[in-house]
Amino acid sequence: MATTVNDKSLKLALAQLGPGLLMAGAAIGVSHLVQSTRAGAMYGWSALIFVLLANLMKYPFYEYGHRYAAASGRNLIQAYRQQGKRVFIPFLCISAISAIGSFAVDAFVAAMLLQYLWLPQVSVSVLAIGVLLFCWSLIAIGRYRLFEQITKWCVILLSVATIAAVVMAVVTAIASQHVLPSDIAAQTSSTVELTSQILKANTSSAEIVAATTTLTRPTIFSWSAVPFLVAFMGWMPGGLELSVWQSLWVQADKQDSGQSASMAEASFDFNFGYLLTVVLACLFLVLGTLTLPEQGLAVEPAAFAGQLVSMYTSYIGAWAEPIIGLCAIAAIFSTTFTVVDAFPRTLEAGLYELLPASRAITFPIRQAIALALISLAGLLLTLFTAGFEPLINTITIIAFVAAPFYAWLNMQSIKDLEIAAQPAPWLSKLALVGFVYLSGFSLLYIALQLNELTA
Repeated sequence: MATTVNDKSLKLALAQLGPGLLMAGAAIGVSHLVQSTRAGAMYGWSALIFVLLANLMKYPFYEYGHRYAAASGRNLIQAYRQQGKRVFIPFLCISAISAIGSFAVDAFVAAMLLQYLWLPQVSVSVLAIGVLLFCWSLIAIGRYRLFEQITKWCVILLSVATIAAVVMAVVTAIASQHVLPSDIAAQTSSTVELTSQILKANTSSAEIVAATTTLTRPTIFSWSAVPFLVAFMGWMPGGLELSVWQSLWVQADKQDSGQSASMAEASFDFNFGYLLTVVLACLFLVLGTLTLPEQGLAVEPAAFAGQLVSMYTSYIGAWAEPIIGLCAIAAIFSTTFTVVDAFPRTLEAGLYELLPASRAITFPIRQAIALALISLAGLLLTLFTAGFEPLINTITIIAFVAAPFYAWLNMQSIKDLEIAAQPAPWLSKLALVGFVYLSGFSLLYIALQLNELTA
């Protein structure tokens, strides 16, 4: 009987997965495909420390978004508005700026993959605008439920491919260090055979993998690495505006399904999605560490897209390039779908809170906001000629510097909940540590930039 009850509880919990996977879809994109692989290529295993730190320090503030909506039935935008216009208007301004940048960056990465795989004759800017319009049209037609289902499958597809590629990369790294006699290594025709041979060796696998990546790299624990670290952690696993989206998605899920998730179900959904983003961030860093150092980092968008695909095909096989390309595009499309839905949803809700009379307007405000953001993102891609890497760094740095502002707003908002819905003491303490961590790194970055300007 107990087993039956537990099975039913598990099935019910799995059925509740929704907004948490949307968060995973938002995170598993540029931060993973681009930033995590770059971190592994540039700094190796030491960058893993900051992957884990960034995810840990941001965790309470993301959790607060899910918690606030599940416990109160309201979203964080409504909570922000209660704190006064002095914080609400800056929030809307930061959201609008972040929206334009996020639209541009996510669509740009999707476009460079499309250009590399199938459309080399089409410019990246044109493809990027096409990607944004495609995502917008599907969301406008399908509404929340179709959007949620598409994102779920995109996340699952890339997760399976990434795990397979990492396993094969580690096995190959071990074999390349002469753990196996060369004649045995040459005769093994599959990864399964190679793995069985490696398991017979006495050398520690961890030591071998570490040895394969002990290259001459700059240390990540230096002042010169701070700008990259800030850009890297800005979207690791995403900007803190994702906490706002979480609260909106929980509301939308309730409205669409007609059912309200309990706090336990909402927590399971959130924690599952968050854990998935952390694990995949680590796996992408491993891929970057094991593969990209030998190739170097490409400057041209199409060439970098080729490197991303080759991280998989170099271990799985060239035959898998179309499948891997589809997986990579699925990942970045999941992010693009998410931002194209979330930012207009956020700005529309913000407009309603700032100007309540606007609720009576029959004009589709959210769709108009989405089209305006797409136009501005296209303009940004046209005018920003410094390259894709500076573009990504600029947007992610803005996200990190704004993170303490979002963290403070969330800490204030959660105080409005009933005592029974308040976070556990350890989570509140972690939130305080996270706020200090985010503020300290932001101030350090600003101080270093000012020092460079005055030097």
